[in-house]
Amino acid sequence: MPYDLTCNQDFLNFISVQGNKKSLPNLELLLNLEHKYPKIFIEVMSNFEKVKSRKTTLDDNGKPKKVSWKEAITEFHLSNAYEGITKENIDIAELFLSKGLSQKAFEIACKLRQEFKNENVPEHILGTHLKEETILESIERIKKQTECELISAKEMVEGLYAKQFTYDWLSKNDPHNSIMGLFCSCCATITSEFYGKDIAKKSVIAKDVQNLVIKDLNGNIISKGTMYVNKDSGYAVINDFELYEKYRKHETDESGRYSVDESSQDEQNREMIFKAFQRGLRTFIEEYDRQNPDNPLKQINVGMGYNRLKKQVERFEKETKNLTVPYEYSFRDAQLEQRILYKRPEKKQEIEKEEK
Repeated sequence: MPYDLTCNQDFLNFISVQGNKKSLPNLELLLNLEHKYPKIFIEVMSNFEKVKSRKTTLDDNGKPKKVSWKEAITEFHLSNAYEGITKENIDIAELFLSKGLSQKAFEIACKLRQEFKNENVPEHILGTHLKEETILESIERIKKQTECELISAKEMVEGLYAKQFTYDWLSKNDPHNSIMGLFCSCCATITSEFYGKDIAKKSVIAKDVQNLVIKDLNGNIISKGTMYVNKDSGYAVINDFELYEKYRKHETDESGRYSVDESSQDEQNREMIFKAFQRGLRTFIEEYDRQNPDNPLKQINVGMGYNRLKKQVERFEKETKNLTVPYEYSFRDAQLEQRILYKRPEKKQEIEKEEK
């Protein structure tokens, strides 16, 4: 802290409030926020009267309402971080500030969101949010079920273990789309100097593009695949599968190959992440076909390029005639080689399957 920094008695009283078991909840709140927003402690200490004034605000109907200390402190901090913060873009500000991004990046993301809204781009390609429960959500749901509804303990444990990683078809309005590369260690950010800049933009404003992300136990995004859907022809192409650096241990050539034993935890993690992608795609296909019975999804391919899950994807058949994606979408990883993740069975095969 600066040597000449002073604080008033109100601030000292605020951080001295005692909770249960002689804890100091307000001090703990500030320290926790400091991890997310460095230097916020000094900022609040230096401007406590202004922060306190935000405890009372107006609701949408213009009536006074009280807000929590966390909300008051966070909104004060964000209001000083970027120019042009509103109720409509405060979620962008909060996410971008936690990553130390510039005013310019904030303005680009806000402009993209406005473009997305002006063009009436749907939140989701299928019009519905397809999202898998996290392990904590599953446990909470199971707790509420009656004993007769519970499956066997073994099946329950295995099911929960498999869901250490869960999928989410991310809403286009979610600010993570604009800076996805920060969570998946790739160039898919709106400020990138590489082709990922176009992919990030299209994931916000294009009606036929959407991000399928994988989250860890804490709900943090750790992997993604950006998918283009051609409804007229009934096919889809995923650029590639990106992966946060934590899960790319022992990578040999920075393109998705690893020098590691198959039984290692690192490889098991990658396997479970890929299975989460498969579950997400399966759910998408089922919902797509339900909504489009006369023109169901025929095929889904994924590009190899810098695909971070090459080993998993190479189990699938190689495509001899790559499916096309609009050039301006910059799906470069899918231009050279594609693998077929899903191919709809021919009608004859479907009939034989039903007979069996």
